[in-house]
Amino acid sequence: MKNRTEIKYAIVIALLQIESIFAQAPVFDDDVQDVPINDWILPMMLLGVGVVFFYLKKRQPAIK
Repeated sequence: MKNRTEIKYAIVIALLQIESIFAQAPVFDDDVQDVPINDWILPMMLLGVGVVFFYLKKRQPAIK
């Protein structure tokens, strides 16, 4: 019985915290500066493929 009461209190506290988080209205300026995010996408993709290839090659047993 004690465990159920603790769970109910935890749920109520969590819901109250979530409600206060949602109550904050975001403030955005109308003049937003554009930021390029795709300058490093291709080099990071190539680096990721290289790292995956390296680790897969390292894990494969040598064939004799």
